[in-house]
Amino acid sequence: MRPSIKPLQAIPLLRDFSREDWRRFQELVDARTYRPGNALFYQGREPLGLHFIVSGRVKLIKEDHSGRCQIVRIAHGPDFLGDRAFFAERAYACTGEVMEESEIGFLSSDRFWKFFGRNPNLNRLLAQRFAVELGRAEDYMHCLSACTINTRMAARLLKSLQAPGLDLTPKGEFVLAESRTELAQVLGTTPEAVSRALSAFCVKNVIAVSGRRVRVLNEDRLRLSACLHEPVS
Repeated sequence: MRPSIKPLQAIPLLRDFSREDWRRFQELVDARTYRPGNALFYQGREPLGLHFIVSGRVKLIKEDHSGRCQIVRIAHGPDFLGDRAFFAERAYACTGEVMEESEIGFLSSDRFWKFFGRNPNLNRLLAQRFAVELGRAEDYMHCLSACTINTRMAARLLKSLQAPGLDLTPKGEFVLAESRTELAQVLGTTPEAVSRALSAFCVKNVIAVSGRRVRVLNEDRLRLSACLHEPVS
């Protein structure tokens, strides 16, 4: 059965669709379910269209010339993905790999331009998105040079604690979605440094950790320890 793409209506690019536009868009998008580890696209390959994350998470992995990999971003649905390469008509700078069972839509290049080419708001919406992404990239680069691994870890833990749709049972507990290796790639460090940072917060009774399960014991102290470059509500 074809997955519903209704959550995509929350994306600014699609939010103001008329009923007829939405009906047509649904007809054009090829939606399917992806399993963890499935690749949506590969670094160095040319984009053939635009991907839409209906639900789930996708990690963007960049590999350098020595074969080292870093997760530069984790994208959540609803959102679209691979847009910079698509609109710039350049090869993907990263590989997009599904992290959990996800519903993904795909709109081929010819269908996209045939459908969106007549939308006068497209350029404005894309310019806004690229400006926001540029600001995030600048913050991330500054954070890597100016913030310690402990402050970056604190921000990541707060973000995980406040993830939308998270069912906290009991309150203040969550399961880390990333492995130690993935966390290291996200934070620009090593798995050993990630373990040391978690242990440091445990020793101070800020958190308690069992495997991937984290219980926040003192959210105020965790917030005071967090860097400001990864916003938390």
